[in-house]
Amino acid sequence: MGRMIIQDNAIWAKHIEADAEITRRILSLPQNAPLILRIDGKPVRFLKMRNQPSGKPTNGLRPDPEFKAFWDAMQERRGEVVGVSLDDTPPIDPYLASLSVTLSEWDSPEDCAAYDGL
Repeated sequence: MGRMIIQDNAIWAKHIEADAEITRRILSLPQNAPLILRIDGKPVRFLKMRNQPSGKPTNGLRPDPEFKAFWDAMQERRGEVVGVSLDDTPPIDPYLASLSVTLSEWDSPEDCAAYDGL
């Protein structure tokens, strides 16, 4: 797990310490691409900043609008060191999640034993 000091409204690749993989991922993202980081254990989606007018990449992340309130609240903790790690948990597809209720009759112990390993 890496760490960073909360010191800006953005997360800059150069401010991530003790986790070179996070820095590498930030630097390799195209502009506006999402990246989910765990900040103090909470998954937060960020977006890679847009490139500069010259085309040079901006090596930072801004919070996704859905997570902006959380990140804005973190600004009250400026100067604090917080843990940061990659969150590689695949996102849950809302459509498939809704089907689990619809298809509950297929969720018997027998079906689980027969098909869960597939």
